[in-house]
Amino acid sequence: MSGFLPSGRNTVLYVELLNSRSEMIKRNAFPVYGGMAPGQLTLPDSLSTGFYQIRAYSPLMLNQPGFIFRQRIMIYGKENKEVQNKDKKVDTLLFFPEGGSLITGLLNIVAFKSIDKDGRPLPVQGAIRNSKNEIVGSFESVHDGMGSFSITPVRGEHYYAVVKTSGQKYVLPEQTGEGIVLNVTDMPGIKRFTVHTGGNNHLFKPAYMIGQMQNMVIFKQPLPQDRTVITGSIKTHSYYSGILQLTVFNKDDMPLAERITFVDNKEYALPASINVDTLDTGARKHNHFTIMVPDTVIGNFSLSVTDADYENDVKRRSNIYASFLLKSDIKGYIHNPAYYFNTSGDAAKKALELVMMTNGWTRFKWTDLANNQLPSSLYKDPGYLKLSGRIFKKGTKKPLADKDVILILSPADSGRSAGHSSRMIHTDVRGGFEADSLLMYGKTKMVFSEINGRKNNFIRVQLDSNSLMLKKPPVSEPLVAVYSKNAFIINQKMNTAYIDYANAKGLTLKNVIVRASQKTAIDQLDEAYSSGYFSGAVHSYRIDMRNESYAGDFFEYLRERIPGLKVSGEPGDYVLHYRGGNMTYYINNGEEDRKSDPHANTGNVTLFLDEMPANPIILETIPLNDIALIKLFPSSTATAGGGTVLAVYTKKSTDRLTETTSSTDIITYYGYTITKEFYNPDYSHNPDHHTADKRITLKWIPDITVNGPGSKIPVTFYNNDHTKRFKLVAEGITSEGRLLMLEKIIEP
Repeated sequence: MSGFLPSGRNTVLYVELLNSRSEMIKRNAFPVYGGMAPGQLTLPDSLSTGFYQIRAYSPLMLNQPGFIFRQRIMIYGKENKEVQNKDKKVDTLLFFPEGGSLITGLLNIVAFKSIDKDGRPLPVQGAIRNSKNEIVGSFESVHDGMGSFSITPVRGEHYYAVVKTSGQKYVLPEQTGEGIVLNVTDMPGIKRFTVHTGGNNHLFKPAYMIGQMQNMVIFKQPLPQDRTVITGSIKTHSYYSGILQLTVFNKDDMPLAERITFVDNKEYALPASINVDTLDTGARKHNHFTIMVPDTVIGNFSLSVTDADYENDVKRRSNIYASFLLKSDIKGYIHNPAYYFNTSGDAAKKALELVMMTNGWTRFKWTDLANNQLPSSLYKDPGYLKLSGRIFKKGTKKPLADKDVILILSPADSGRSAGHSSRMIHTDVRGGFEADSLLMYGKTKMVFSEINGRKNNFIRVQLDSNSLMLKKPPVSEPLVAVYSKNAFIINQKMNTAYIDYANAKGLTLKNVIVRASQKTAIDQLDEAYSSGYFSGAVHSYRIDMRNESYAGDFFEYLRERIPGLKVSGEPGDYVLHYRGGNMTYYINNGEEDRKSDPHANTGNVTLFLDEMPANPIILETIPLNDIALIKLFPSSTATAGGGTVLAVYTKKSTDRLTETTSSTDIITYYGYTITKEFYNPDYSHNPDHHTADKRITLKWIPDITVNGPGSKIPVTFYNNDHTKRFKLVAEGITSEGRLLMLEKIIEP
């Protein structure tokens, strides 16, 4: 969203899966149309049970670090590890004076937040003491470890908080004699504010207040400069709902105090209801529900039906309201953000204001803004897929200048049903070309062929980097693991479900004797190229490169293709990390030169080219279409101490002879992630009872378009063999920015 509406400025969405160590397991890219991008994450069968993180963002979102989508999830798989509650204790007590500073001689409201070492909230209470150990106040959390207290600092005094249960001491922020205190009180339809001025310094005299929402200034209000106490109100009943940022400035446009507050006018909620037309919880029985949207809307929605007995909580901890209106516009971890939208009453409103006071919002520095020093945007939207590069006459450095070339796109996988497409491109005097606004999915074969020439030239195409590749991916943030009260029960159910899934897929077989196996193409390639310490496939990750012509250099390719391998640095100075290791490479006839890294732990990645020690600069110079095989050994005896090895093999003459020589050049390109249709069995004619149906998700439709008055969304599905209660969730957004959020358990 942008400006409270679905954004039309973004054309690509990246969705990533990270493990508990914040290491990226996989990244998918999906095209975006009018703010919508249906997609999926396919989970590898090799994943272990544990907490993971889904991270999603568009390139434009990366220009404001810290505001990307992050969601913790629990995945159940192999090597089960029980989920248990950890011992809870107050590890950190954080203080947030309202307005930003603790001002001497003025009544200050100070919000606080108590969290454990994993960032989860903990209840807390205690006393505020001065340097003489005298009690000057008390504090007690009222919701998720948050609360507030008031204090009037005395000049020269220092204050600290003492936790009642543990006796731990935490120092309050230092007071300052100059500044202002900004208090905001939430009332129906308005926000009351009070500005107190401390000291006589004219630099701290407030002149005006600015209010903004979603990077848009919505008001600028002058403040009287002849008062030490200024009161006023802001009418918010006509505002969009979301976070309102209030900033007080002096006459020189310098910010003096800041406060964020939440506006909730409920205008975002799209009313909807569910009609249960046919309900049958019998094995493989047909069910039919209808979601009724009474208003005339144009929108895009998704819905799921799951087994309600596999839910950790009655209500989800996050929903579309919390994501768009709260989480995406605030810094820091918010515990159970859906609570503030599912719960009505003054207690929930006051708790939400505590969230506002204990989390940061500022996306830029006002001082930089006043001086026109805002940083330039590092990321731009690619405008869907964009191809660029140069075309040369093969075997020479001469460009194919000022020529028409036809580009034919087709799926590299012959099993895909997607059709072919083509377009004409024209080269400039340097042989350069561009083709934008392309849509390619998965592994795509691109054929470049010159036309209308006297003779067919043999051509060579040199592509620039894949436009979907990010030069500087976002920095991974630590994962906050949240344990549910009934996690152990759910854990047992999900482990049983995974075993059922594995048995059904043939992943866990008993009493199977393998007598012979046919060698795969990569096994034959490995056998033909590797030897000694480098031979064999056990505990190695292999890539057959013979048909992998690629847009980009060698290290860009590695960054995308090998899980757990991190590539940092720039051309001429690349550094590789494999699960915390650092690279060791060799120069000067085998003499070792270790390139250290301050973030490295143990292990290393040693580079070999054709089983000879190599350095990264050499590998940068080798075209990818000259490489036959890449092997990564997490631990190899080819190095002293059994470190990590990356072995690269260039093509032998026999493989080079098989390359096509023609007036065309063929390149393999990786486009958007292919999205598959979710499996929904139809038992109307043949309810096959010979195969067990233990599905947990009974229906999932990610892309439902609604256009018209009184819309109805049908929900039809067949039950599995055991579910007795259904949980239906429907969410989405209209073209006007209204949000659908429907969550209901349906049972007989």
